[in-house]
Amino acid sequence: MLKFLLKLSILTALVVGVILLMQHVGPLNPDTRVMLKYLGLGALGLAALSVVAITVLGLAGIALAVFAIKRGSAAADGVAGGLRGLSGLKGLSALSALGGLCGLGSLAKMNSRTVEVSVPKFEGGSFRIKTMTGDLTLTGREGEGASATVEVLERSDGDAEVSFEGGELRVRTRSGAKAAIGDATVFLPARLASLNAESVNGDIVVSGFVTDGTASFKGVNGDISVSGLKSSGEALVKSVSGDVEIRESQFNSLSAQSISGDVEVRDSSAENAVLKTVSGDIDYSGSDIKNPSVKTVSGTVTR
Repeated sequence: MLKFLLKLSILTALVVGVILLMQHVGPLNPDTRVMLKYLGLGALGLAALSVVAITVLGLAGIALAVFAIKRGSAAADGVAGGLRGLSGLKGLSALSALGGLCGLGSLAKMNSRTVEVSVPKFEGGSFRIKTMTGDLTLTGREGEGASATVEVLERSDGDAEVSFEGGELRVRTRSGAKAAIGDATVFLPARLASLNAESVNGDIVVSGFVTDGTASFKGVNGDISVSGLKSSGEALVKSVSGDVEIRESQFNSLSAQSISGDVEVRDSSAENAVLKTVSGDIDYSGSDIKNPSVKTVSGTVTR
């Protein structure tokens, strides 16, 4: 099915190319122009249907995979076979990331500049950061201050300003134009009420924090690494296409998930833990998890 849709897209592109070539070769009579107009619109319609069909197949595959995880091994076996017929789970996870990656087009046109920002006392007690494209590194340390080295994506050099405000890094521009955060390395007080980091296209590395509330780290296309984290609330570590690695951490409640990637929990402890992956291995050997819930569709489990 996917091969057919790809062939259809290529054929559509060829038809449009021929139409454009004919228009440039010489004058065409009105009837021919009308015919070419509707032929071109039909070709574009077929291309649009192909893109929609491929996207729907990808989303359907992911939905089936999630269903399999929730329903257990019996359903997982049946669903896994169907998913393999859709060119593999890793391909499906790539399709799931496509929507986010398409949103990066406007960011690619922006200028990149590195800035440093710091405050003597971090206000708010909680911290959150989100980027469309970039690696995030968050490190807890002693003291009340906070500092960050941030890649700023802006349309005009020097237009954007970055500051710690309201428990996050905020970007503002003098002109009112759009700006965004790319890569960011952030140092914060080790003890926080909550900590939240998200990246659509990039890795997330977190180390050395104590959180009383929620600790949440989510990625679409990238690995997530957590170490030295003590969380007395709920902790969520989730990647669509990437590995999840947790080391030397303590949790009350942990949920570590990946659709296309391995989940590894080493030298850690948890009262309750949910470890899930669709296409990948799960390894929590050497960890003390009192109530583990472990599910994988296509992978091995090491306890």
